[in-house]
Amino acid sequence: MNIENRDLRVKLTHKMIIDAFIQLRKEKPLRKITVRELCDRAGVGRGTFYAHFMDVYDLNEQLENDFLASFAEATRAAFEKTDALHSTREICRTVFRLLEDHEDLCHLLLSSDNGSGMMKFIEMGKQLCMEYYATYFRNSTPEKVALFYRFVSSGCIACLQARLTSRERIPVEKFADEMAEIIMKGARYLV
Repeated sequence: MNIENRDLRVKLTHKMIIDAFIQLRKEKPLRKITVRELCDRAGVGRGTFYAHFMDVYDLNEQLENDFLASFAEATRAAFEKTDALHSTREICRTVFRLLEDHEDLCHLLLSSDNGSGMMKFIEMGKQLCMEYYATYFRNSTPEKVALFYRFVSSGCIACLQARLTSRERIPVEKFADEMAEIIMKGARYLV
Protein backbone atom coordinates (compact mmCIF):
# COMPACT_ATOMS: atom_id res chain seq x y z
CA MET A 1 0.00 0.00 0.00
CA ASN A 2 1.43 3.37 -0.94
CA ILE A 3 1.76 6.19 1.59
CA GLU A 4 -0.93 8.33 -0.06
CA ASN A 5 -3.57 5.59 0.31
CA ARG A 6 -2.50 4.93 3.89
CA ASP A 7 -2.74 8.64 4.74
CA LEU A 8 -6.24 8.75 3.27
CA ARG A 9 -7.24 5.73 5.33
CA VAL A 10 -5.81 7.31 8.50
CA LYS A 11 -7.70 10.55 7.79
CA LEU A 12 -10.93 8.64 7.15
CA THR A 13 -10.54 6.65 10.39
CA HIS A 14 -9.79 9.85 12.30
CA LYS A 15 -12.91 11.46 10.83
CA MET A 16 -15.06 8.43 11.70
CA ILE A 17 -13.90 8.61 15.32
CA ILE A 18 -14.55 12.35 15.52
CA ASP A 19 -17.99 12.07 13.91
CA ALA A 20 -18.96 9.29 16.33
CA PHE A 21 -17.66 11.35 19.25
CA ILE A 22 -19.67 14.41 18.22
CA GLN A 23 -22.81 12.26 17.88
CA LEU A 24 -22.26 10.82 21.34
CA ARG A 25 -21.61 14.28 22.82
CA LYS A 26 -25.04 15.33 21.56
CA GLU A 27 -26.54 12.43 23.50
CA LYS A 28 -24.60 12.49 26.77
CA PRO A 29 -22.01 14.30 28.87
CA LEU A 30 -18.33 13.76 28.15
CA ARG A 31 -17.73 11.88 31.40
CA LYS A 32 -20.29 9.22 30.38
CA ILE A 33 -18.72 8.37 27.02
CA THR A 34 -16.59 5.23 27.02
CA VAL A 35 -13.90 4.32 24.51
CA ARG A 36 -15.71 1.03 23.82
CA GLU A 37 -18.97 2.82 23.04
CA LEU A 38 -17.16 5.34 20.86
CA CYS A 39 -15.34 2.62 18.93
CA ASP A 40 -18.57 0.68 18.40
CA ARG A 41 -20.24 3.80 17.05
CA ALA A 42 -17.27 4.63 14.80
CA GLY A 43 -16.83 1.05 13.62
CA VAL A 44 -13.17 0.91 14.63
CA GLY A 45 -11.19 -1.18 17.07
CA ARG A 46 -9.98 0.12 20.40
CA GLY A 47 -6.36 -0.21 19.27
CA THR A 48 -7.15 2.06 16.35
CA PHE A 49 -8.68 4.61 18.69
CA TYR A 50 -5.64 4.52 20.99
CA ALA A 51 -3.36 5.02 17.98
CA HIS A 52 -4.97 8.45 17.61
CA PHE A 53 -5.97 9.46 21.15
CA MET A 54 -5.13 8.64 24.77
CA ASP A 55 -8.78 8.70 25.89
CA VAL A 56 -12.05 10.56 25.24
CA TYR A 57 -10.77 13.57 27.18
CA ASP A 58 -7.71 13.76 24.92
CA LEU A 59 -9.99 13.57 21.86
CA ASN A 60 -12.15 16.35 23.28
CA GLU A 61 -9.11 18.51 24.01
CA GLN A 62 -7.62 17.95 20.55
CA LEU A 63 -10.92 18.96 18.94
CA GLU A 64 -11.07 22.07 21.11
CA ASN A 65 -7.47 23.02 20.36
CA ASP A 66 -7.84 22.49 16.60
CA PHE A 67 -11.04 24.54 16.54
CA LEU A 68 -9.57 27.30 18.70
CA ALA A 69 -6.48 27.50 16.46
CA SER A 70 -8.75 27.93 13.41
CA PHE A 71 -10.79 30.48 15.32
CA ALA A 72 -7.69 32.47 16.33
CA GLU A 73 -6.31 32.43 12.79
CA ALA A 74 -9.59 33.62 11.26
CA THR A 75 -10.07 36.27 13.95
CA ARG A 76 -6.53 37.63 13.61
CA ALA A 77 -7.01 37.94 9.85
CA ALA A 78 -10.28 39.83 10.43
CA PHE A 79 -8.59 42.13 12.98
CA GLU A 80 -6.21 43.27 10.25
CA LYS A 81 -9.05 44.86 8.29
CA THR A 82 -9.47 48.61 7.91
CA ASP A 83 -11.09 50.96 10.42
CA ALA A 84 -12.80 50.07 13.71
CA LEU A 85 -16.37 50.00 12.41
CA HIS A 86 -15.65 47.89 9.35
CA SER A 87 -13.19 45.78 11.27
CA THR A 88 -15.71 45.01 14.02
CA ARG A 89 -18.34 44.08 11.46
CA GLU A 90 -15.82 41.91 9.58
CA ILE A 91 -14.67 40.27 12.81
CA CYS A 92 -18.25 39.48 13.83
CA ARG A 93 -19.05 38.10 10.38
CA THR A 94 -15.89 35.99 10.40
CA VAL A 95 -16.39 34.70 13.94
CA PHE A 96 -20.10 33.92 13.67
CA ARG A 97 -19.72 32.33 10.21
CA LEU A 98 -16.92 30.12 11.53
CA LEU A 99 -18.96 29.16 14.60
CA GLU A 100 -22.01 28.40 12.51
CA ASP A 101 -20.02 26.44 9.91
CA HIS A 102 -18.69 24.31 12.77
CA GLU A 103 -21.90 24.20 14.74
CA ASP A 104 -21.29 20.73 16.18
CA LEU A 105 -17.90 21.77 17.56
CA CYS A 106 -19.39 25.02 18.78
CA HIS A 107 -22.04 23.10 20.74
CA LEU A 108 -19.29 20.91 22.17
CA LEU A 109 -17.19 23.91 23.16
CA LEU A 110 -20.09 25.81 24.71
CA SER A 111 -21.72 22.83 26.44
CA SER A 112 -22.43 23.13 30.14
CA ASP A 113 -20.25 20.12 30.99
CA ASN A 114 -17.23 21.51 29.16
CA GLY A 115 -16.20 24.41 31.36
CA SER A 116 -12.53 24.15 30.44
CA GLY A 117 -13.34 24.44 26.72
CA MET A 118 -15.55 27.45 27.32
CA MET A 119 -12.84 29.08 29.45
CA LYS A 120 -10.18 28.47 26.78
CA PHE A 121 -12.48 30.00 24.18
CA ILE A 122 -13.20 33.05 26.34
CA GLU A 123 -9.56 33.52 27.33
CA MET A 124 -8.30 33.25 23.75
CA GLY A 125 -10.94 35.73 22.63
CA LYS A 126 -9.89 38.02 25.45
CA GLN A 127 -6.25 38.00 24.36
CA LEU A 128 -7.21 38.75 20.77
CA CYS A 129 -9.68 41.47 21.71
CA MET A 130 -7.36 43.12 24.23
CA GLU A 131 -4.83 43.56 21.41
CA TYR A 132 -7.53 44.87 19.08
CA TYR A 133 -9.18 47.21 21.59
CA ALA A 134 -5.79 48.57 22.68
CA THR A 135 -5.23 49.72 19.08
CA TYR A 136 -8.48 51.67 18.89
CA PHE A 137 -8.93 52.75 22.51
CA ARG A 138 -5.45 53.89 23.52
CA ASN A 139 -6.76 56.24 26.21
CA SER A 140 -8.71 53.52 27.99
CA THR A 141 -7.23 51.55 30.88
CA PRO A 142 -6.60 47.81 30.53
CA GLU A 143 -9.12 47.27 33.35
CA LYS A 144 -11.86 49.06 31.42
CA VAL A 145 -10.99 47.14 28.26
CA ALA A 146 -11.11 43.83 30.17
CA LEU A 147 -14.48 44.77 31.69
CA PHE A 148 -15.84 45.70 28.26
CA TYR A 149 -14.58 42.38 26.82
CA ARG A 150 -16.25 40.37 29.59
CA PHE A 151 -19.51 42.17 28.96
CA VAL A 152 -19.34 41.77 25.17
CA SER A 153 -18.18 38.15 25.21
CA SER A 154 -20.88 37.10 27.69
CA GLY A 155 -23.55 38.78 25.58
CA CYS A 156 -22.24 37.32 22.33
CA ILE A 157 -22.04 33.82 23.81
CA ALA A 158 -25.58 34.07 25.19
CA CYS A 159 -26.89 35.31 21.82
CA LEU A 160 -24.95 32.58 19.99
CA GLN A 161 -26.30 29.86 22.29
CA ALA A 162 -29.85 31.13 21.70
CA ARG A 163 -29.20 31.20 17.95
CA LEU A 164 -27.84 27.63 17.91
CA THR A 165 -30.98 26.32 19.61
CA SER A 166 -33.36 28.32 17.42
CA ARG A 167 -35.19 26.59 14.58
CA GLU A 168 -35.57 29.77 12.58
CA ARG A 169 -32.48 31.86 12.10
CA ILE A 170 -31.83 35.11 10.34
CA PRO A 171 -28.85 34.89 7.95
CA VAL A 172 -25.58 34.73 9.84
CA GLU A 173 -24.33 37.94 8.21
CA LYS A 174 -27.36 39.87 9.52
CA PHE A 175 -26.89 38.32 12.98
CA ALA A 176 -23.19 39.25 12.92
CA ASP A 177 -23.97 42.80 11.78
CA GLU A 178 -26.42 43.19 14.68
CA MET A 179 -23.80 41.95 17.16
CA ALA A 180 -21.25 44.35 15.63
CA GLU A 181 -23.66 47.26 16.00
CA ILE A 182 -24.25 46.42 19.66
CA ILE A 183 -20.50 46.17 20.25
CA MET A 184 -19.76 49.45 18.49
CA LYS A 185 -22.45 51.30 20.40
CA GLY A 186 -21.17 49.82 23.65
CA ALA A 187 -17.61 50.80 22.75
CA ARG A 188 -18.44 54.41 23.68
CA TYR A 189 -17.75 53.21 27.22
CA LEU A 190 -14.08 52.96 26.27
CA VAL A 191 -13.80 56.43 24.75
